[in-house]
Amino acid sequence: MRVLNLRESLELLERYSIPVAETHFLRAESDLAHIASRIEYPVVVKPNVSGHKTEMGVFRSLKSIEEIKSALKSINTEVAVQRMVDGFEIFLGAKRDDGFGHVIALGVGGVFAELLENISFRVVPVGKDDFDEMLSETKLSRIADGFRGFEFDAENLFRLLKNFERLVIHEDVIEADINPLMASKNEIVAVDARIILS
Repeated sequence: MRVLNLRESLELLERYSIPVAETHFLRAESDLAHIASRIEYPVVVKPNVSGHKTEMGVFRSLKSIEEIKSALKSINTEVAVQRMVDGFEIFLGAKRDDGFGHVIALGVGGVFAELLENISFRVVPVGKDDFDEMLSETKLSRIADGFRGFEFDAENLFRLLKNFERLVIHEDVIEADINPLMASKNEIVAVDARIILS
């Protein structure tokens, strides 16, 4: 069993054509000089670890190199400097079940995903009808249609889900989640992921 850190997880998502928010990884403050001109503000700074990052410190809406440097001093490990993405938070996950094989989970994401449990499950392969049912079984169908200023392209999300499904099968994933996917009218991108390979 191998637990991927954030950098490894995001790189694996990109290999399967799952869009990822622009992210730079830094080991030390001196690395900032190499990426300073490429940083799109505002940014989030978070640790490059495999589990939940909130407990170790996540710094949001940073708008300058000085603010990034200050955040680096509070996190004692390699960090990710990531473009902040606006949108609705979606959870996309998978788990290998001994009886059913791989199961895909889709629903409302973010820090309250576990608490709200607004998630639908299907055994792979997930067809278009299955996907439409998953949207209906969660709050996502209302969001896709435009709710309180939020909306996203459901067809785009389905294509992304199928790419994720391919990753899960080909890489023999034990467990994985992208939480959240940030979804808006113009894009759906992963900003955080946790992947466990067999």
